[in-house]
Amino acid sequence: MGSRQQQRAAVRRAASLDVEAHVARVAAQLRRLAFTGLFFGREDAVAGAYMARCRVADVATGAVLLFTRDSGMHTSGWFKNPDYDRCLHLSLSPLANATALVDARGEPLRTPDLGRETTERWVRAFYGDCMGAVWAESPKTDHGRRQGVWHWRVFCDARWQPIVPRGEVYSMDFTDLGWRSASQVFEEDGRLVTSVLNPG
Repeated sequence: MGSRQQQRAAVRRAASLDVEAHVARVAAQLRRLAFTGLFFGREDAVAGAYMARCRVADVATGAVLLFTRDSGMHTSGWFKNPDYDRCLHLSLSPLANATALVDARGEPLRTPDLGRETTERWVRAFYGDCMGAVWAESPKTDHGRRQGVWHWRVFCDARWQPIVPRGEVYSMDFTDLGWRSASQVFEEDGRLVTSVLNPG
């Protein structure tokens, strides 16, 4: 038998492997569920049911996960660049009681930050070989900031294959002639919309 330090290291490795297997199982389940529907950015009964299926509060890692297929970000007038019309979208935030939970090393998980290791473990479980195409976005609304929600997206083509979009979100280099954003349409009506999240 090894030293006490070697035994503790072996226990930590085993716990880490258990967490990795757990995270992989949860991610695989949520990926399957995400492909049962689409989220078009509108809150209604159908979207609510879809999002409820695609959400889990994972006590083992102290994370709340929502994984969906989002569509219509260009066609709805939000993003100008059509390459940003659809994505696989992971929303990741800590559980409200995450401070009472510990990671595989026995370290307490902090709120509102899951910690780099836990966050990366989840993002890699969902996106694997596509890590170079993952787009990270910090919380944008007051509610999102209070919850510590980060958004991790991989944009996709029409067949839901990952892509790296050409150009910036608001670039019109690849936009059809005559296309107008929602804010441009509403400006003509005398209402200015600065964001889908914060309508003016």
